[in-house]
Amino acid sequence: MNKKLPIQLLIIMGILFSFWLGYLLGSNKPITPKEQVLHDKNQERQAAAEKNSELFDTILKRSYSKAIQDAKNAEKTEVLTDLWPISAENTKLVKKAKEEEEKILVLTWTSWDGYDNKVDSSMTLSREIWVTAVPQVQQFCQELNMSPSDLTLRLEQYLGLPANNGKTKFVEMWVKPADMFRPCPDPEIDDTQCNLGFTETVDPEHKQWIENLMSSSYKENGFPWTRLGYTYDWGRVDSEVGASEFIVKQGAEVTIKSVQNTAEYCSE
Repeated sequence: MNKKLPIQLLIIMGILFSFWLGYLLGSNKPITPKEQVLHDKNQERQAAAEKNSELFDTILKRSYSKAIQDAKNAEKTEVLTDLWPISAENTKLVKKAKEEEEKILVLTWTSWDGYDNKVDSSMTLSREIWVTAVPQVQQFCQELNMSPSDLTLRLEQYLGLPANNGKTKFVEMWVKPADMFRPCPDPEIDDTQCNLGFTETVDPEHKQWIENLMSSSYKENGFPWTRLGYTYDWGRVDSEVGASEFIVKQGAEVTIKSVQNTAEYCSE
């Protein structure tokens, strides 16, 4: 007995198929749900999906929610052994060594306007900030070739943030390595992997920092924090590994190098 599948189910099946097909063919960029609809050859599905933006929002929210629950339990198989180290051996880093103490260039994605008038100036951070080492994120987003809205969504996925998070600009800043740590059980930044658990020598203050963040991260409106030194990329089906992430400590003195909107930064 033949029954027609609901159009919503057909759309979702088409989206899942496009994710699989894109990676099977070696696509150099993931296909987001919205991109899938724009390229869907089935006009009936395309028309229905374009009218039903709530369906896309539901799919995104469910994907993000699953990422949070998955990240809650870090496993040995998820430990990455090639994180970006902040070390002399890492030639990919952008360094500034003409001062008394070497600094490296890091990047944060934000909506805060407080950096705008600080370019080429120093400032003391009033709070800790999450960063990546330049140029990892820029190299990633330069290859996407997406519209501004799709670019923002893909970056939100790559950096483990919820959709429509509101980030609008990338800020590059010079930071002393001594003012940085990894958001994982072992805070060292000069190695290439994180431990699953705490060592006997870990600072009690750092242990408390980790435990406090764990208690709030995995709730309904939380974040898929891996605790393994990399962001949780919830926009891929073949891997959840995003960018190597670090924390710059509250009270650190940094020098702002540049402030650019998202599309501009990714088009350079």
